[in-house]
Amino acid sequence: MARVFGSTDMRNLREVLKSKTLGWRQGGMVTRLDEAFARFVGAKFGISRNSAMTGLAQAVAISGAGCGDEVICDPLVHFGGVAALSFNCVPKFVDVRYDTYLMDPAAVEKAITRHTKALIVTNLWGLCAELDKLRSLCRRHGIFMIEDCAHVIGASWKGRHAGTWGDIGVFSFQQGKHICTGDGCVMVTDRADLHHGLYNEWAFKGESPSFLTLNFRMNELTAAVGLAQLDRFPTYLKEYNASLARLNEAIEGCRWLRPRTVPRQAVQAGYIWACLWEGDRYGLSFDRFKELAKEEGAGLGYHFTERPAHRFPIFRESTAYHKRDCPIRCPFYKGTYRVEKTATPNAVEILNRVITTGLIEKKPSTVKRQCAALRRVIRRLEAE
Repeated sequence: MARVFGSTDMRNLREVLKSKTLGWRQGGMVTRLDEAFARFVGAKFGISRNSAMTGLAQAVAISGAGCGDEVICDPLVHFGGVAALSFNCVPKFVDVRYDTYLMDPAAVEKAITRHTKALIVTNLWGLCAELDKLRSLCRRHGIFMIEDCAHVIGASWKGRHAGTWGDIGVFSFQQGKHICTGDGCVMVTDRADLHHGLYNEWAFKGESPSFLTLNFRMNELTAAVGLAQLDRFPTYLKEYNASLARLNEAIEGCRWLRPRTVPRQAVQAGYIWACLWEGDRYGLSFDRFKELAKEEGAGLGYHFTERPAHRFPIFRESTAYHKRDCPIRCPFYKGTYRVEKTATPNAVEILNRVITTGLIEKKPSTVKRQCAALRRVIRRLEAE
């Protein structure tokens, strides 16, 4: 559905303008959003930020990871790896499960070394990873656990909302996310020490921080919109979930379009719908499928990023600092970083086969037409 920016948003914005304090102030809109969002997900503390990317980088900073340390990341998106590079850490990419597209705990366990300091797990496209298993591994090995929750407002694992399993969870309010403030983020945690360290009181007291962390605070105007949008979120999510269910129904019975597995312990939040092409196993052509989908107006996307994150030059060639050097050849790093082409076979297979369509701000009538078009494509391809 189209986002609603109405009287509540305007009332909040007028309140901020009337206060004549547009930046953060104690007890203002940012504080109210922090508290409201933390209550919504079931966390003790919320910390608003200007974007989820800076939130992820700041989560790495507060984890204690730095030069010479490894941060485990999953490879379907690159944001965790970029956050690791931001503090000169070595991102170590591990494979995902073929059925859920989410970080595989078994692959994580194999990747842990004495240099592993943090883990960034991406809860991708509305679905949580096996967060209890990942938390157990992190606790056993003393690893700081960061949840990238940009896609999962409203999603849960074993009855607990995304973002509340790790040491810290990072949610996005960017334009294309469940809740939109133009850009923005709320980080959540149950740890009072992290909340205190991230709240940046030092910036107002003329003090210096006790460790390197930047000032990424959200402003009062952004938080004013965020509060109003959080109130409307359940209505948005209900429609996104209905659209997700319709698309899943559209491919029921098709043996060569594999639906994404949603474990019984998970509650998925409608965000991006996805399935995997397996038509080649039945003598069908993916290119022909794409042609038919275009003819029928199915509105589908393919391959997502086309290659896993670790195959991009910034990671493979260590060019983060404009030269082939740190963090991989950092003198403080004593580990062995080597990216094999076969390191993440499931991720490669998924990216070669994945079919997607976004659900955010999409009208139910549009999804209904997509479903009808997808069913026509299936019939036409099977009839050829």
